[in-house]
Amino acid sequence: MAANNEILIIGPPSSGKTTFLAQLYGRLMDKKGKLQLASAPENIDGIKNAYDRLAVGEETEPTASTDNLEVKIPVIYGGQDFVLHCKDYGGEQVRDLVALMEYDKTWIVRAKTNDRWILFIRPSEIEHRFDLSKKGHATKDPKERNATISSTSDQSQFIELVQVLLHARGTGMKNPIDTPRLLIALTCWDELSTDSTPEEILRQKLPLFAHFIAANWLAGGFKIIGVSAQEFPLKTDEARDKYLDEMPQNFGYLVLDDNPKEKDLTRLIEEVLSL
Repeated sequence: MAANNEILIIGPPSSGKTTFLAQLYGRLMDKKGKLQLASAPENIDGIKNAYDRLAVGEETEPTASTDNLEVKIPVIYGGQDFVLHCKDYGGEQVRDLVALMEYDKTWIVRAKTNDRWILFIRPSEIEHRFDLSKKGHATKDPKERNATISSTSDQSQFIELVQVLLHARGTGMKNPIDTPRLLIALTCWDELSTDSTPEEILRQKLPLFAHFIAANWLAGGFKIIGVSAQEFPLKTDEARDKYLDEMPQNFGYLVLDDNPKEKDLTRLIEEVLSL
């Protein structure tokens, strides 16, 4: 079935979704990229603070847990006009979806009306608990002995998150999933210092989750890419000065099949629209 161009960005706390949206807006304002700004945005309240902070060389701040904001950006892609709807909300809401295994009408609408989902995952913050999908009992790390039995691994939580959203949408898993189309964006790629592909990193970090996605989505219905929206941390005066001298919209890159360091961040939207 044909998928609409409504995009839901999903990400747990500190996954980098707000930083990416701020940098994407900067690219559109600067007219750098395949995606073009069609007219003045209706509403950028959800990313204005992040955009302003990057403009002065400061790290972005997490979205407040109670926020439910919509970023609406009119864009032109492939000669067609449409409004890029990105829902910005506190990442804790995503965490609570899994912890409580319940959702409200807001999430039902989000899941049903958006036929394209972007799931932001920060690989460097994946917790390496003892996990039978990755190693045997004999090689258990002693540091992991204090992990509580009741807590679940990161990859189990991502599986449950996707299952909750599919349930809210009313999409079953008896047949391979065609819609929603799913783009898995592995964020803060610069933290990894790796030559591996995004697909390889997902299998290394979250093997069970990677298998779950491959087993339940049609082959052409999902994609995995790498994202470094900021390119490097703004922790030092030198880093902040570099950001200000060269402008935030000139930093950041994607890791794609055809380019391991694609500077056009708007191509992330192109990637999900092409699914």
